[in-house]
Amino acid sequence: MSQMKFHEVADCWLQNAIIGLSYSWKTQIISTVKHLNRSIGDKQIDEIKPMDIERLIKSLSVMNPNTKKPASKRLLKAVSNTANQIYVFAIENEITNKNPASGLIKKIPKNAPTKLVEALTDYQKSIVMEVDHPLKLAAVIMMFMGLRTGEILALQWEDFDFEQLMVSVNKSCSRITENKYTVKKGTKNGKSRIVPIPVSISTWLKEKCGTAKCDLVIPSNNNQLHTRSTWKSSWNAYQNELNYYVYLTQCKEKGIVPKSKYSPTGTPDMGVRFNAHQLRHTYATMLYHSNVDVLTAKELLGHSDVKTTLGIYTHLDEKYKKINIIKFDNYIQAELLKASSL
Repeated sequence: MSQMKFHEVADCWLQNAIIGLSYSWKTQIISTVKHLNRSIGDKQIDEIKPMDIERLIKSLSVMNPNTKKPASKRLLKAVSNTANQIYVFAIENEITNKNPASGLIKKIPKNAPTKLVEALTDYQKSIVMEVDHPLKLAAVIMMFMGLRTGEILALQWEDFDFEQLMVSVNKSCSRITENKYTVKKGTKNGKSRIVPIPVSISTWLKEKCGTAKCDLVIPSNNNQLHTRSTWKSSWNAYQNELNYYVYLTQCKEKGIVPKSKYSPTGTPDMGVRFNAHQLRHTYATMLYHSNVDVLTAKELLGHSDVKTTLGIYTHLDEKYKKINIIKFDNYIQAELLKASSL
């Protein structure tokens, strides 16, 4: 029986597993191993039973100690898969001859929350188009062409072909430190893709290109590649501007004198804020409503696996079928009410 503790084997596996990975992926894997080590790290690797890892999965499904909320299904799968990979590594290196993590992915609670990204509402889309701000350009491109944050930060004006109305998404940003990005060739799945530019915004984009001060489409304030902190602060400022626009509009409608945007007490949250990934999901939703087939949507979104696209389309199917049923129920209720009054 091996005297090695789980955390010792996990650390050996981790040193090999993170070689060549981006900073973000390294961070995620290290975090997953920390969950395992916190629960079973001090146990001898041969003494760990399936129920020990299952207990961790169930505990995380109730509350992730990092977020104080139930862990997502994605994290639970990551913990299960990582434990399995560590044991495969241990067996290959003759540290143990059993794998208590094998098949545990089936033990993940079916009701574990799935992190769903909501598309922008029609009203949110309208204020994106109405409010002028340096990041309006990023928001419009992500919403109508489906680019990821890393892709928009690396995008250059030379990637646009305004004659063919196409943009080449051929590079992306990845983090190399806590705050610094670097540009790499290829997108998240290592490939490039061509995305059509909607005719309705092509003239506006061409005008923006003509007045650009550098080749980066979305540069930082000093016309350099954004850092993680400059992007985050710029995005927050953009969201505050959208929020203030809606606040001013509602004050005007109600005849109320608005607070200054610089008021120390702040202004009310108008419920219109969104994150950058919601813009990409909005693009996917518009593809769905336009009856773009799943395989074409996969290519336009740059998914490496069609299952990812199918997952989005299936979710949208369920969502809009439910809405249609609600409309039908409301119609039936109205008809019954009408009949009862006869």
